[in-house]
Amino acid sequence: MPRITAKNPLFILVYLASFLYSFHYALPIYIESSFISQFLSVEKTIGLLFSIAAVFSAIFTFLFPRILRRFGNYRATLVAMALETLALIGLALITDPILIVPIFILHQTLASVIFLNFDSFVEAFSVDTDTGRIRGMFMTVLNIAVVVAPFLAGLMLTDHDFWKIYLSAAAFMALSFIVIAKNFKGYIDPAYVVPKFKETFQVVKDSHDIHSIIYAHFLLSLFYSWMVIYVPLYLNQHIGIPMNEILGIITPIALLPFVLFEVFLGKLADTKYGEKEILTVGFIIMALSVIGLSFITTTSLLMWVVILFITRTGASMVEVTTESYFFKQVNAGDTHLITFMRTARACAGILGPLLGFFLLSFMEFQNLFIVLGVILLSALPYALTIKDSK
Repeated sequence: MPRITAKNPLFILVYLASFLYSFHYALPIYIESSFISQFLSVEKTIGLLFSIAAVFSAIFTFLFPRILRRFGNYRATLVAMALETLALIGLALITDPILIVPIFILHQTLASVIFLNFDSFVEAFSVDTDTGRIRGMFMTVLNIAVVVAPFLAGLMLTDHDFWKIYLSAAAFMALSFIVIAKNFKGYIDPAYVVPKFKETFQVVKDSHDIHSIIYAHFLLSLFYSWMVIYVPLYLNQHIGIPMNEILGIITPIALLPFVLFEVFLGKLADTKYGEKEILTVGFIIMALSVIGLSFITTTSLLMWVVILFITRTGASMVEVTTESYFFKQVNAGDTHLITFMRTARACAGILGPLLGFFLLSFMEFQNLFIVLGVILLSALPYALTIKDSK
């Protein structure tokens, strides 16, 4: 298969399939904690269920290079997409808690695995001199869907009729499956490196730049895990804002920084500043604005839109620079290092809800955000000491 460039039609198809995948992922993302809470008797156990799902995601992430080497990315992607489509249909149609919980865990796991598949496709066609732009474009394509999909979900949702959203997500997943199935039969996999974990850990440990950027990626993923689970619950069940307003007004506007800023920031990282400065400022913005969430008790939509917009502005800066910087250090065959980074993301998905479950045993809900903000500040010594790419 020829290298994907802006002049190659496959360039468009990679991003089209990624967009459809992201749309399927983002449609239910902000209602998932509310959806699954219907089947659980204690609120704080919601985070525990997300942690269990993240354990399975971490296992598959760790095994991912071996899966690619044995089956290839094309076949692995199609199998994961087919199973995810069936899982979403199950969530839409089944009401038995005994069945819903394992299907929900399967859905959460497959969504993470499919992201790894697309990650591998994009990295296979990237060159270091253009990594910031390519990664910025990739993340922007994903994030356009992340911005638009919750708005659509808000229009669809009337009275906790979550089945509409899951059925729509299944349709978008099926469309992404069709794009990959029809156009990537000739995809040639790179030579995947699958060393022992001990060897990979030693490589990461010995490189200050790599383990620093992986830690930054871990903290960003921890931020995402808490914001997706706890912010909708907080706004809806503690502040009293209706779910359709959270999905249809607050969330789409709050997520706009990912669409507005990431391509521009990726270009800056490639051509002018490098990643260090953008990464550091991003973490400062994230940490301070997240701490600010704990002190807002108003039901004003404008206030919540502004503060959450600021949190995502910082997150967009961190997201594009961690992606750009890391993928300048590796190539498509370094799946052991890529997998280590994505495993850190999965581990954040485990630790975040578990930590939330533990903290809610003895503190008020809003204080979760103070804890998260302090944790995010721990990134600064690492962000300030990486060797800039420019």
